[in-house]
Amino acid sequence: MITDVGALGAGAMGLGPPEASRGVGGAMGKEEFLQLLVAQLSNQDPLNPMQAEEFAAQLAQFAQVEQLIELNATGKMNQAAMTALALAQNNATAAQVLGKEVLAAGEGFTIPEEGSPRITVAVGGEGGSATLVILNAAGQEVGRESLGFLASGRHDLEPGRSVEGLEPGSYRYRLEVMDGDGAPVQVQTFTRALVEGVRYGPQGPVLLVGGEEIPLGDVLEIVEPAR
Repeated sequence: MITDVGALGAGAMGLGPPEASRGVGGAMGKEEFLQLLVAQLSNQDPLNPMQAEEFAAQLAQFAQVEQLIELNATGKMNQAAMTALALAQNNATAAQVLGKEVLAAGEGFTIPEEGSPRITVAVGGEGGSATLVILNAAGQEVGRESLGFLASGRHDLEPGRSVEGLEPGSYRYRLEVMDGDGAPVQVQTFTRALVEGVRYGPQGPVLLVGGEEIPLGDVLEIVEPAR
């Protein structure tokens, strides 16, 4: 007599069947389940055939397996569609910010051909005495100036003496803030730059700013250009 495959059918629902009953990838598919059911019916003991209730249970399990497979396939199709839609929306957004100034986490800024550069920072704690340090592409200090007391919160700064005599181009900066006890205060720096181009890649659009690249997902906001 062939052993009842109810337990094996349950294994198709993830209840831990023997390894021999599993297909490639470790899980029983609907084709394997159907073959197993047909084999059981063909080889059952004629003196002790499968009861109607058992057969109905087997068919119900098969239907559940098939539904799960179809739901999984539908879910994958929906996920692919949502990914394609998100990519299309990001590409459209990237095109819209071309020629505009954006703000992203970082420490870069640009000295323009005309006008004054602007730097955006967020000072933590209760604020403190601030010093702005300008660095070139090699990380060397090329300018420094005292900004006096900066209160807690976000600030848009216009460097003065620290950028005098520097050529237009891309630079980095560091803001050092000390409280009344001489302890450092936490500072968040931002990259503020004009979007000069957009590069589209498999991971989504990347903004070209001042010779650097900023993923669109890192952009915090679009800001008014420096004048």
